[in-house]
Amino acid sequence: MTTNQFIGSWALVSSVFKGEDGAIHHPLGEQVLGRLNYEANGTMAAQLYSATRPRFGSEDLAQGSDREIRTAFVNMLCYFGRYRIDEDKQCVIHQVEGCSFPNWLGSQQIRFYSFTDDRLTLRTVPLQLGNSVQIGELMWQRIGTVEGENP
Repeated sequence: MTTNQFIGSWALVSSVFKGEDGAIHHPLGEQVLGRLNYEANGTMAAQLYSATRPRFGSEDLAQGSDREIRTAFVNMLCYFGRYRIDEDKQCVIHQVEGCSFPNWLGSQQIRFYSFTDDRLTLRTVPLQLGNSVQIGELMWQRIGTVEGENP
């Protein structure tokens, strides 16, 4: 069953977006970090970051400059909620309950999926990013289990 293929933890390998004009974009940069977790109970969480986000000048989160905070914010996306799979349409629907981008609260984020060995590819519906509409393709690598645990 497809649901079982999703369950577990995934590491972000790449994040590539294509514009309507065919131009390739990397909204989080070419070097990315991320985790995607699907639980058997129907919950999920996603964290995506630029791997090259600059550090703040201060160790105090609340003391970041406007520029530091803006740069940190636009170079990450985190959300969690519930998920369901539509096998007929080959998509997973993320029902967003909490998100770093407040406009996604309560939304359904649809991702079209495909599996190849221990990799999961998720394609977005067209999304407004910057001044253009883009479709993203995010590749995730399954994170192995700890030695001695059951898969």
